[in-house]
Amino acid sequence: MKFLHDKRILKREFSPGDVVLLYNSRLKLFLWKLKSRCSSPFKVMKVFPCSVIELESKVGHLFKVNDQRVKHYLGSYDDHRVNEIITLYEP
Repeated sequence: MKFLHDKRILKREFSPGDVVLLYNSRLKLFLWKLKSRCSSPFKVMKVFPCSVIELESKVGHLFKVNDQRVKHYLGSYDDHRVNEIITLYEP
């Protein structure tokens, strides 16, 4: 049974330059609920052989995490929001 389950799990491979989301989950003991959320996108700087990934934030801080805590991000790393002002004239 475990063989069938393991066969369906997709292998995630990360390479330097990929953009990933960091998955944070924590157990609140008093609420008895598992709270989970993904933080802002990070850039993969280096991949170590022991399933450790070095990430860089937008500010430039480097830190290492386990590869089970990250997942691929399909959006853009640089969020450039375009604001356009349109003036309306009455006829």
